[in-house]
Amino acid sequence: MPASPEDVPTGPNRRQALGLLGGLLGGTAAALALFTANGPAAQAAPAADLPERARTLLGRLTLDEKIALVHGAADPKRTGAAGYVPGVPRLGIPELRLTDGPAGVNLAKPATGLPPVSTLAASFNPALAREYGAVMGREGRALGMDLMLAPQIELSRTPLFSRDKDQAGEDPYLNGVIGAAQVRGIQAQGMLAQAKHFLANNQVLGQTGDWTTGEGAYDFRVDDRTLHEIYLPAWEAVVRADVASVMAAYNHLNGPWNSDSRATLTGVLRGELGFEGFVTSDWGATHAVSVGAGLDLEMPDGSYFGDRLKAALADGSVPQAALDTAVGRILGRYDALGLLDGSRVPAPSSVDVEAGAKVAREVAAQGAVLLANSGSLPLGKDALAGLALIGPSAAQVLVSAGGERAYGFEDRLIGPLDALKRTAGNGASVRYAVGNDLTGTAVPASALPGGLSRAAGPADATLDFTGDKALPTGSSHTWTGVLRAPGTGEYLLAVQGWGASLTLSLDGTELTTAAAPRDNFVRKWATVLPTTDGLDNGRTTVRLTAGRDYRLKVTAEGWAADVAGRGPVQVRLAWVTPEQRAAHVREAAALARSSHTPVVFAWNGSGGSIGSADDFTSLSLPNHQDDLIAAVAAANPRTVVVLNTGGPVAMPWRSAVGTILHAGYVGQEGGRSTADLLLGRTNPGGRLVVTHPKQLTDHPVHDPAHPERYQGVDKVVTYSEGVFTGYRGFDKAGTEPLFPFGHGLSYTKFAYDALKIRADGSGYAVTFTVTNTGDRAGADVPQVYLGPPVTSPVELPLRALVGFERVELKPRESRGVTVRIGERQLSYWDAAHGSWVRTQGARPVYVGASSRDVRLTGSAG
Repeated sequence: MPASPEDVPTGPNRRQALGLLGGLLGGTAAALALFTANGPAAQAAPAADLPERARTLLGRLTLDEKIALVHGAADPKRTGAAGYVPGVPRLGIPELRLTDGPAGVNLAKPATGLPPVSTLAASFNPALAREYGAVMGREGRALGMDLMLAPQIELSRTPLFSRDKDQAGEDPYLNGVIGAAQVRGIQAQGMLAQAKHFLANNQVLGQTGDWTTGEGAYDFRVDDRTLHEIYLPAWEAVVRADVASVMAAYNHLNGPWNSDSRATLTGVLRGELGFEGFVTSDWGATHAVSVGAGLDLEMPDGSYFGDRLKAALADGSVPQAALDTAVGRILGRYDALGLLDGSRVPAPSSVDVEAGAKVAREVAAQGAVLLANSGSLPLGKDALAGLALIGPSAAQVLVSAGGERAYGFEDRLIGPLDALKRTAGNGASVRYAVGNDLTGTAVPASALPGGLSRAAGPADATLDFTGDKALPTGSSHTWTGVLRAPGTGEYLLAVQGWGASLTLSLDGTELTTAAAPRDNFVRKWATVLPTTDGLDNGRTTVRLTAGRDYRLKVTAEGWAADVAGRGPVQVRLAWVTPEQRAAHVREAAALARSSHTPVVFAWNGSGGSIGSADDFTSLSLPNHQDDLIAAVAAANPRTVVVLNTGGPVAMPWRSAVGTILHAGYVGQEGGRSTADLLLGRTNPGGRLVVTHPKQLTDHPVHDPAHPERYQGVDKVVTYSEGVFTGYRGFDKAGTEPLFPFGHGLSYTKFAYDALKIRADGSGYAVTFTVTNTGDRAGADVPQVYLGPPVTSPVELPLRALVGFERVELKPRESRGVTVRIGERQLSYWDAAHGSWVRTQGARPVYVGASSRDVRLTGSAG
């Protein structure tokens, strides 16, 4: 189905009287001036605007009760929730438990391990996005949660952002469609949705500075037109979807911190977009008693909105009306979702494992993008008779990277290798080589001269207390000694285990950790895959010199008695030496040479328990995987590469590999979905949500001539590319991408014809026909782009996405498609006057299979 017009802004953007007032006053700056002149008390009138039930409760709350409702506190139930706000039992105001998203419910108890949002968005399917949201809402309710920290709707501005996997790509229209659909799915289950992270939060580098003081944080400077045309449309879309809450981001934006910015929280979010819900700080992102600026709820505690707020109320620096406004907004959303009167959608009694698995599998299937195909896919009879799978994510399913997601159900975590063996049929022969070992072997005694000393007992010759050699439950240990490498080179070093929080240090520097509890539960998320024997795998790479002695320290602190899954302490010090790595590559190449079709699975992602690990430093695949792919491709020209990555990667081997499937991070059901795609039981229909550059410096944000765009200059990052981010920037520069935005192949072919464009209200209706000209059923995603008029007061993109539809067609079937272009999409933001201005003159309309694959051209106007 086409994206619904209600999902994205299509007309002039003033939703309510306050928004209209901002427009009459000349946009953001003038609206802000009014708010500033009249002070915080004039920002809202809770008594007049609130539903009667919330208004009555507000009048009955004591000061301390009001303050307790505007900041987080410790959860007495310790469910693993991300946040908790106590209720007021005497007035029937319930507790509020907030759970991490954006890809499933992250708690001590398991929930469906959904693929991340980047995989979902690649489906270009808003109906599926709503189902995705519904799974999170339903399972969150079943597990006792009230608010889902989802959707995440930042724009993917740079391919180095470690959280690009959690969002819907580089286009503002697509971002809004997918985000709004998730909101509707979540909230239809009686679960509050919280969109994050507002605003222009597009990289980790420089976003926070020192966690305690904020010292060293960068300022991110974005001009008004760019904010309105690129970074605000998705926020307006979720506001139109009636999102309950918005999370203010960590970073500075045009001076103030986002959580303390009256300009954005009051002037833009409420004044222009008409947001009626409550704003929550990101965890630890509050830097002042900023309730008067528009922040309503501090998380995770009351560092500013507790005693400091009470003191500010007492001395008059914060008026009582500001607190009442914040509390009123929170109670208003409680009331809208039925939390105050018992009308809330009933919660399921338990998680429906099969229903969640079905959606997870469908997302992984629909979100897979066939980048290139020289004929090796789908796998034919000959290929299956001599099939080789290579790479760690072939044997283990790579659900996702990092945290802020559901872990999934362990008994459903089946890798593509097992799934293929189960479903490929009797004539299939499937062999495997690891190629790129992430588990390794225990460091031998020969590399630990003198052994490893412990406080009690004799030295241990090696460190491998796993399985039936595990140490007592809850015990803690420290090992010290010397590590002496047999040869010079890059080693993979790892501390692996379970039942204890583990650290590995070399020469006094902590290198990696594993199995550390969060609250009262632990996940195997130290890196992207656990060990092959089921331990958390805290690994790193380090260059060691032969014969040199390195001071080694390993610690294991047994989990406390209340940590879920507590058991015997397992710990292992492991490595992969340069010689072992080279041997694995040779083994994989030999297997490829003796096979009909080798399939190499490649991965990236740094892992980490908090979901906000450092940005990537390059587009290169880690752990020498390019060498592995090159060796396999040299051994067999029919090599297929499956990418389990969260975004673009460099492909120095591209000319030697004819078939590439970007499966992305695949969720708990990804082993099964990947097998279906390789076998042709599912036809790939996903499309790229970000442009894949040939090299990092081709990307507009990483143009070497503009260091201010990412690295920053004097701790200032300037979005000087303006509205020309992503594919718009590639088009402006005339740069050929490796793969363009919207690209994706199929096992069948599609043709477009019969383009017609007619006036439709204040916009246009674009109609055309799509035909499946092949012999397989499949999905196509025709995309409609709008070009600039011959003349314009401002420079406009050569092409901007204005609509799309995912169309499922049987062989030789045709279907008509209609996409509507709204007035907003025909307009630009006039920063001087603070308003939308419609362009004059005819504008080209392009219909195609990607931003670069244009099949039909017409004119609007």
